[in-house]
Amino acid sequence: MRNPLFKRLKREFKHDIVKYIVMFLFLMLPIALCAGYMVGNDSMIRTYNEAIDKYNLEDGHFVLASELDNNTKSKIEESENITIYNLNYKDEIAINSHTIRLYKLSDRSIINKVCLHEGRLPSSSNEIVLDRLYLDNNKLNINDKIKINNNEFSIVGSISLFDYSALFKNNTDSMFDANKFSISLVTDDGYNSFSNDNVVYNYAYLLPKRLNENEAHDKTIELNKNIYRITLENGITFNSLLAKEDNQAIQFTISDLEGDLTMMLIFGAIIVFGLAFVFSLSIKSQIEKEAKSIGTLKAMGYKNRELLIQYLVLPTLITLFAGIFGNLLAYTWLKEYIVKLYYHSYSLPLYETFYNPKALLYTTILPILMVLIINILVILRVLFIPSLNLLRNQLKLKKNKKVMKLSHKFKLIPKFQIRVILQNKGTYIALFFGTLLATIILLFGIMMNPLLDHYKELVLESQIAPYQTILKADIDGLDGEKLYVKTLEYGKDEIMIFGLDKYSDDSKYLSNLKIEENKVVVSSGLASKYGLKKDKKVELSEKFSDSKYELSISDIYETTGSLVIFMDIDLFENTFDEGYLASYFSDNKLNISDDLIYKTITYDDLVLVSTQLADSMGRVFFLFVSISVILFILLIFLLAKIVIEKNQTQISMLKIIGYKTKDINMIYNVATGIVTLISLVISTFIAQFFIKLAWNIVLKNKMKGWLDFYVAPYLYLEILGIGIISFLIVYLIESYKISKINLAFALKDDTL
Repeated sequence: MRNPLFKRLKREFKHDIVKYIVMFLFLMLPIALCAGYMVGNDSMIRTYNEAIDKYNLEDGHFVLASELDNNTKSKIEESENITIYNLNYKDEIAINSHTIRLYKLSDRSIINKVCLHEGRLPSSSNEIVLDRLYLDNNKLNINDKIKINNNEFSIVGSISLFDYSALFKNNTDSMFDANKFSISLVTDDGYNSFSNDNVVYNYAYLLPKRLNENEAHDKTIELNKNIYRITLENGITFNSLLAKEDNQAIQFTISDLEGDLTMMLIFGAIIVFGLAFVFSLSIKSQIEKEAKSIGTLKAMGYKNRELLIQYLVLPTLITLFAGIFGNLLAYTWLKEYIVKLYYHSYSLPLYETFYNPKALLYTTILPILMVLIINILVILRVLFIPSLNLLRNQLKLKKNKKVMKLSHKFKLIPKFQIRVILQNKGTYIALFFGTLLATIILLFGIMMNPLLDHYKELVLESQIAPYQTILKADIDGLDGEKLYVKTLEYGKDEIMIFGLDKYSDDSKYLSNLKIEENKVVVSSGLASKYGLKKDKKVELSEKFSDSKYELSISDIYETTGSLVIFMDIDLFENTFDEGYLASYFSDNKLNISDDLIYKTITYDDLVLVSTQLADSMGRVFFLFVSISVILFILLIFLLAKIVIEKNQTQISMLKIIGYKTKDINMIYNVATGIVTLISLVISTFIAQFFIKLAWNIVLKNKMKGWLDFYVAPYLYLEILGIGIISFLIVYLIESYKISKINLAFALKDDTL
């Protein structure tokens, strides 16, 4: 016999079309966001991996103090079984003190090939192509002119170089800089038009085959030792070697892409589970309304299986269509939006969209299965209730033995509100968890810009000196306070060790610093990131060496923006035999030739992390805020609607005995508002805890450098304001619905 309840599906859908539209949107938006992120992200990862061979990415490069002659080059290639390519470059200054790194176009015909995005490659000495992202950030277009030092060039194309997918000027920088630094390609004549004073003798190499991470690490140590030995034997000074696995300009991008994918999968799983829970509440509410009808059908001989299938049809179809439309949105607009976010941050080559079966599995198939499983459990719990109980509208086999007594001191309306909350505690628990989910997303979106601004303020307050200049040679008598600097590794970071002759009362810049004998002081950023404390020890290692150094910590020095360890000069010289450089703290730029300067650190360098994050992640923050607000409004609306529907009989009775709509609003909608407000306050602090926990774990393992977690106090009021405005929107809608409940509704219920 055909199930008669199927005839009611169309009518049920029309009757509750608003609820089903809300549930559709509630599912479709997160599915679209997760699927779009997964499709765009996975396409970028696959494009990145394929580009390694397509653009013949280097296995590493090394830098020498002078040009590599053919004889020495041949010795290295034969000894180490590698192929060496010339990739010399010159760093020149352009508009607004921006650094343009010039490469010869001819040097990139075999290794680290160029990807042309727009325009053409240079063909004459006054033509240049620049990084696509740098052009976008500085509002430069093809055919514009750019002056580099005293030479004027015409921009003829925009490019990306795969060995600079993240625009790190130096591998030691905490963050890339796509605003003030760019790579470029010019002709041989254009390159030779600049002085050789700034030339960096850089040589890329290729191994016979690609190595895995462990093999590459061992090979890097071997190359570092042997190239140093061979060049030294031939009278050439070896400066450094950097394998592609350690090159931030190459690895930072793929690490970020893979990390984002993992984060989005977790985010999607949490949202889908929450959505399935909300669906179950909606179905439960619907079954409670139709309990007597179900009891009648069971009494007529219909099986639980037939009733179960009928009540699963609409939620399954809604989930299915949400998945379909969510994926359509993901593969069109959202995928393009996500890709643009990455292209706004990284200098990636042209990409191709790939179909992603994981996105279909995680965003469509799993949600449907989740909704089915949770709803089956909820529905079966009701269907196993005896028919007689259902006919009597008794949905609990065991009645509460005790009803909570409320004090007579409570007035009628507050007492009624408490009863409403207690009778709908399951729905309000769902509201709390939904609010928590929305608050986590919302807080993450709105906290970042204030955090970055706060970071800049702290850097300015705690900056040691306006200029810190690290020299290539040990020079005395310059205007400033001299110190020595050595770089060691700890965790994923390169830590600067300062050997100080002047500190405490002897120093203009470090007057508050006190160092105990044979102990060190660590910066607050380093202590915060790795949990270092006073009277503990820290062990640092030297890159490409087995040397390790155990240092005792005497104090924490408050300075933001750098990971630093301060040592007395005597302990410094006794600990390190070589490999350190002279440096100066000063108020102004040192009056020496730029050829003698290895690196200059200013305020702009210290805040580069926050500046770049704000620029590259701003659109992501906006997306998170938008999605969280929409989900929050939909959640409150859906759950408030369930509360009203469950209590239609009581509301009708209240109208019969003379209560006005505004009085009923005070009882039901205000009760929902109270729970929403309490949930919002509690959720904000719980959300802060979870975000801080994730912040410390993710940034410690992923980011070089450190940003202390910070939530601006005014954000609590902002979240509260967003929550209240969202509730008021729902309040107006539900108030209208209450006004439409008929007084005769209660009279039709024979259970009264």
